[in-house]
Amino acid sequence: MRGLTKPTLSYFSKDKFSSGTFVKIPLRKGSTLAIVKSSFDARQIKDDIKKSSFSLKKLTAVKEASGLSPAFMQAVRQTAHFYATSEGSVLGAVLPKKFLASPKLLKQTTNKTQVCGEVRLVQLVDEERFREYRGIIREAFARRQSVLFITPTKEEALRAKSLLSTGIERYVYTENEMLKALEDKHPILLITLPSLIAFDRRDLKIIIVERENSRAYQTMSRPFLSTKTFIEYYALNKGLTLILGDSLLSLESLWRERNGQFSEFSPLTWRIKHETPAEIVNMRESKTFEILSPRLRNFINETLDKNKRIFLFGVRRGLAPSTVCSDCGSILLCKNCHAPMVLHSPPLYVCHHCGAKRTAETKCDTCGGWRLMPLGIGTERIFEECKKLYKDTPIFLVDKESAPTRAKAKAIIKQFQASKRGILVGTELSLPYLEMVDRVGVVSLGSLFSIPDFSINERIFYLLTHLRSLAKEAFLIQSRNVGSEDLEQAMRGNILDFYRAEIAEREEIAYPPFSIFIKVIFEGTPDKVKKQSIYLQSLFIENKPHFILNQRAKHGKQILSMILRAPRESWPNAEICRKLLLLTPDFLIKVDPESII
Repeated sequence: MRGLTKPTLSYFSKDKFSSGTFVKIPLRKGSTLAIVKSSFDARQIKDDIKKSSFSLKKLTAVKEASGLSPAFMQAVRQTAHFYATSEGSVLGAVLPKKFLASPKLLKQTTNKTQVCGEVRLVQLVDEERFREYRGIIREAFARRQSVLFITPTKEEALRAKSLLSTGIERYVYTENEMLKALEDKHPILLITLPSLIAFDRRDLKIIIVERENSRAYQTMSRPFLSTKTFIEYYALNKGLTLILGDSLLSLESLWRERNGQFSEFSPLTWRIKHETPAEIVNMRESKTFEILSPRLRNFINETLDKNKRIFLFGVRRGLAPSTVCSDCGSILLCKNCHAPMVLHSPPLYVCHHCGAKRTAETKCDTCGGWRLMPLGIGTERIFEECKKLYKDTPIFLVDKESAPTRAKAKAIIKQFQASKRGILVGTELSLPYLEMVDRVGVVSLGSLFSIPDFSINERIFYLLTHLRSLAKEAFLIQSRNVGSEDLEQAMRGNILDFYRAEIAEREEIAYPPFSIFIKVIFEGTPDKVKKQSIYLQSLFIENKPHFILNQRAKHGKQILSMILRAPRESWPNAEICRKLLLLTPDFLIKVDPESII
């Protein structure tokens, strides 16, 4: 509940309530639903109660629900400790209102044998991976066991249902059919999103997490956590088998498997055998700047001449992902958050990170020069170029501006897929909705290679692997980064060599998965930022904090970022977590973030 300053509230009752029980509590001028964290005999603090300046209020139980299982509550505590946040905020992230509005869905069961669960991995291309999933599900049904299948997005849930339902349609359910799934006496397959992990049946023994490497498992607001972490804790506590699957598993999961923490469900595929031919066009060989190289134009023409469809991928929306001063070489950055400004039309610079805008008359922040040169290729620029070259062809655009909502993106892609021939220009936003197309062309990757982020190589490898899997006939990349080892390994599908090189580099500089980063952000006036900087320095002096200060033009504010690094084997660190919990809500805390920039 918003507006509460305390992570827990205390009440009294004549009844005994175990951890995880739903109760209705009096709060302010009304009442609300709450979950019991712990309870103890009031006689233990009899003197303190008598001396207190306030009286404890009474609560009553909610009879319709049995509450959350001990395994679930233990996972909540572990996740809260890992991300240095409150248990209430974790519950808010993993227990949606759907469960609170219908307590019947929370018939939680307990593991009588107290067997610890296990985590197993499946790394196969899409077709082979879903074939493996179908085998797992049918074997589970034969053993009278139910399966929970989790996907990062609704679109992938729908796709999974179509791929997994053959022959077992009667026993496959989605999130809108959970009550029926509870009442079905036959083992069932429930396909849903990570937020519905609280669903439980007595015969539920397997949880499958599909697209394990997807960033969609990371929450975008407080509390900043990965729902995969909670799912892992929950499965292990409840004695379930957790299966993580993807065409390319996250580097952390592969590292943990190599270190004996995870096991293989089937032998991991360390080389992706692509049937679709691929080609790289070296843009450095061109003497003039071109959005679409002659080879890519021919590639598009060949597709359209055969009355087929092509998807053109662009990393960022807008005209140009970055702008450089021709006088001093400085990149034009956002004054709010220090992210690169992106050129849009009509001529306007927009920050895709915080939304700040700058006019076309903007000068270089470093030298004051006017000669600002846009670099890179955005989706808007690709779209305009295609409209100029292919006037009689249906051309569609899907990015954050053209498709601000899920429904809009879905509608545009549906139009594209219904057309006999056409061109779709899109960013990563379009990938969850896009089915296989005849050809796929990557127009530019340069802005990704320039991001100074420890996980960017993994992201590029994963992205190219996914894009190539969407192409039925041919796949083409035009890039100025030809010769990059990561690009070559991605094109060859060589996961093993990529993993070895990447993990060796990260180990040398003690980056994840060998350590955990903790990022603390504070925004305010220069005086407040200076005061809080001194406070953070004194509070975390033993942890050797690193500080980054960014200037904001808006309201004259500044953004202070503090970066801590802790060895993974000793995390969660009780002392660091205790200090992080002392910070007020003015501070944003991100533990194990995907990026530290």
